Amino acid sequence: TIDEYHDILADINYAKTWVEATEMIPRLYLGEVFADSYIRWRDERTMDEIGWYGWLIDYWMEGGVLRDYFDHKLTTKEHWAKLRAPETFTYGELQWDVNICETDDVLPGVEYDDLCANTTTADCKAKIVISAERLMDPATGHEENRKIGRLLNKTAGVNETLIDEAAWDCLYDTLIGENPNGTSPEGTEGFHDYRAREGTADRKHFVSTRHLNKMVQQLTRLINKYSQFDPETNTDWAASEQAQFLVVILTEHRLEVQAELDEKLALPEQLDAEGNVIDQNWAHPPKPNWVVFPMCGAESRRVWDYNYPHEYSGLVLDMFPELNTEA
Repeated sequence: TIDEYHDILADINYAKTWVEATEMIPRLYLGEVFADSYIRWRDERTMDEIGWYGWLIDYWMEGGVLRDYFDHKLTTKEHWAKLRAPETFTYGELQWDVNICETDDVLPGVEYDDLCANTTTADCKAKIVISAERLMDPATGHEENRKIGRLLNKTAGVNETLIDEAAWDCLYDTLIGENPNGTSPEGTEGFHDYRAREGTADRKHFVSTRHLNKMVQQLTRLINKYSQFDPETNTDWAASEQAQFLVVILTEHRLEVQAELDEKLALPEQLDAEGNVIDQNWAHPPKPNWVVFPMCGAESRRVWDYNYPHEYSGLVLDMFPELNTEA
């Protein structure tokens, strides 16, 4: 997921706005991915992207509940506005405890994104949950494709022009099932997918054990949350068919990530061509030297200060002796 997400960003030249991204759509899956660009993006962004991944799932499953994407706490509309415009604020200004007093008697309750109001849309809750992996696998793709079709078939404004259900499997086979290269079928344009990208078999986007640790912890958080009753939002996720399928998908992903983590941890010491040790656990916290000033409580802390109890970081200060000024 992180690999392909980055490569799509590279395709659209790391666009920052909707207009910029839209202009680059013709480059999707056709752009060139440079290793040095990936490494810079990975070391600066991946830790936060793992947080965004969980935040995005929460947003659509909960119907637009306002949450902080660093640690998924409920937050205010004022803080939410900052989080939705991260290019406008410093990394420190986006932190939850810089915007909200943790010692207040009344912490933020459940609030919803204004874009989810009845005047804007019916609601922001996910109507179906599908697995991208299952959709792209011809053995399971027909059923995932039918989920999309059944939803569109009962969506006003779409169902009037939808092709007949008898043709859904044929359409799937044309675009995916019988099209292993992912290129646009003959007579069509703009229907290529990630399989059309060249060079993916010859390269690997390396991540560290710290990245993988946080991925496992984020997936575990989501699996636990959507397997049971959530008193925070008064939602019984165990009774939700969509939530339970999400748990199945996330559990599969966690097994894969855990296997990759275990493999890296078991690797013997490796050397590069120049005889330097290849570190599987390199230091790459975002902005480790930034200091933020919480609204109340502690006078200050570093961003990603590993003495700060960040439940899902998987990191501790001892991993970074160069930052431990007390040693």
